[in-house]
Amino acid sequence: MKITQPTERPSSRHRRPWPTWLAISVLCLSVAPSALAAVSLAAKGESQYRIIVPAEAIPAERYAAEELQRYLEKMSGVKLRIVTDAEQPTAHEILLGNNTHLAQLRPALDFTKLGPDGFVLRVDGNRVVIAGGRPRGTLNGVYTLLEEQLGVRWFTPELETVPKLDRIELPDLNATTIPALENRDVFWSEMMHSADFAARHRVNGQHCGLTEKHGGAFTVCHPFVHSFDALVPPALFADHPEYFPLIAGKRKSGYVQRCLANPDVLKLSIAQVRAWIKEHPEATIISVSQNDTFNNCQCESCKAVDDAEGSPSGSLLKFVNAVAEAIEPEHPNIRIDTLAYQYTRQPPKTIRPRRNVIVRLCSIECCFAHPLETCPEEKNRRFRDDIVAWGPIAPRLYVWDYTTDFGHYQQPFPNFDALQSNVRFFVKHNVKSLFEQGNYSSGGGGEMEPLRAYILAKLLWNPDTDVPKHTREFVNAYYGQAAPKIFAYLDIIHQPGREQGRHIHIFDKPTSAYLSEDVMNAGEKILDEAESLAENDTVRFRVQVARLPVWYVKIATDRVTGDAKTDLVKRFVAIARQAGVSNISEQKSVAEWAKKLGVE
Repeated sequence: MKITQPTERPSSRHRRPWPTWLAISVLCLSVAPSALAAVSLAAKGESQYRIIVPAEAIPAERYAAEELQRYLEKMSGVKLRIVTDAEQPTAHEILLGNNTHLAQLRPALDFTKLGPDGFVLRVDGNRVVIAGGRPRGTLNGVYTLLEEQLGVRWFTPELETVPKLDRIELPDLNATTIPALENRDVFWSEMMHSADFAARHRVNGQHCGLTEKHGGAFTVCHPFVHSFDALVPPALFADHPEYFPLIAGKRKSGYVQRCLANPDVLKLSIAQVRAWIKEHPEATIISVSQNDTFNNCQCESCKAVDDAEGSPSGSLLKFVNAVAEAIEPEHPNIRIDTLAYQYTRQPPKTIRPRRNVIVRLCSIECCFAHPLETCPEEKNRRFRDDIVAWGPIAPRLYVWDYTTDFGHYQQPFPNFDALQSNVRFFVKHNVKSLFEQGNYSSGGGGEMEPLRAYILAKLLWNPDTDVPKHTREFVNAYYGQAAPKIFAYLDIIHQPGREQGRHIHIFDKPTSAYLSEDVMNAGEKILDEAESLAENDTVRFRVQVARLPVWYVKIATDRVTGDAKTDLVKRFVAIARQAGVSNISEQKSVAEWAKKLGVE
């Protein structure tokens, strides 16, 4: 969990083959509209409609109007006027946000129930209503209308499809959508390099560069995570070893936890939290969370609490609660975030998080080849037990989830079978925020990154979304005539998990059983065929990027040697550089990796 901080138009539970998976029908959140058209927004290059925004519209509502105007024009060639509700109502209007024209319609909308992201889509006579809570609801409604009713697709920041329509018609809509997750964070470079792209997918995490026009991020957490070194700096060890953990009878320095029973550690931490709140007024969450290591304190006082509570989360949560209690009178809207991570993942027996404390549960140890809820691996069983235990006692339960191999960004990580099941599992157990950590390096380009980021964004917005449909659409649009072979490749790399019950984890090596020579050779043969089918250089290059993981495994396991290996490394590096791929793993760049293999 280490954190460093040109548009185109165009029969066992683990043995489910990819084509069958793609045929599954999934229930959507939104109310299905009737097939009959209720209104015609534009026809034959003309429209009677205009877009109405509140005179006091916030930036995200004005941007919603601009985005709707922009895409309706791309579809029909008609540019609808944007005016405020200060103008007199007319018979044909698209009403955005809580404006005075909307107030004249019945039934009235209760915006307080929509939250910051929810919205209503409604056809009322000749008027279309897209009205949501502030700051993001109305913008989310516009994107949902464009995508679900009018067929716009944003596959990657560079690839969108917009239907060309002689007539833009809408059915008789009356749907209210409130997302199950309040915070939706796809921590993949694909979603972090374009704020417009992230907003179109209704992602609202703090790492996407979302500005006022996008409605901003749902929360801003400072510092982001692992804050003990910042709360009680390591330099204090020289004069105050008692601030640091007692391990095997000695106070330890270095990258360790802190002695959470020491009253001065609490005072220093409270003072630092107050300073952070003052220095970062944009922050709504402050992290008081363990370092990314074990090395927790075993002094008599800390151990007594942990033994009584049955888990080291006892001393941690007691400490975090004390910080939260101290800052609440002055800052009632600030929440304190902490981790249930590794040694603190099991909840304490009796200590409960305060109402202004967020517990962020982490799935780092789990298998991701199979759904967390049903995977037979013992690590997943223990995780299930912990999330079931935290769900009823945490006033705000967040999850930090993992969706790539962090030691090897560029090797296959066949987890697509589990993505939807896992998101549903989290929501079922009262999780309100999902942070899906992937390849967040500056260049991105992780294994199947564009597809994985796209599907994750869809799931975080709607856990019951039609994943097979989204997958089909993406692969067909992105890989063109090579798409059937990409599906076949995905099927091949998922077979060990489905048919042999192989488990996958986030630090697996290229020598792992599910990356066998037979599987990789079969995958490469299919990708050879995919490349030969590509209809143009753009698609051909996308297939070449998709095959980097197979080459990476061949190189890392010495399945090619001598000059052949050197040549393959050179080919790998050339494609990776052209694609802008910066990292081979969380800690190593492509350049460092290649240099170690003798290629500059």
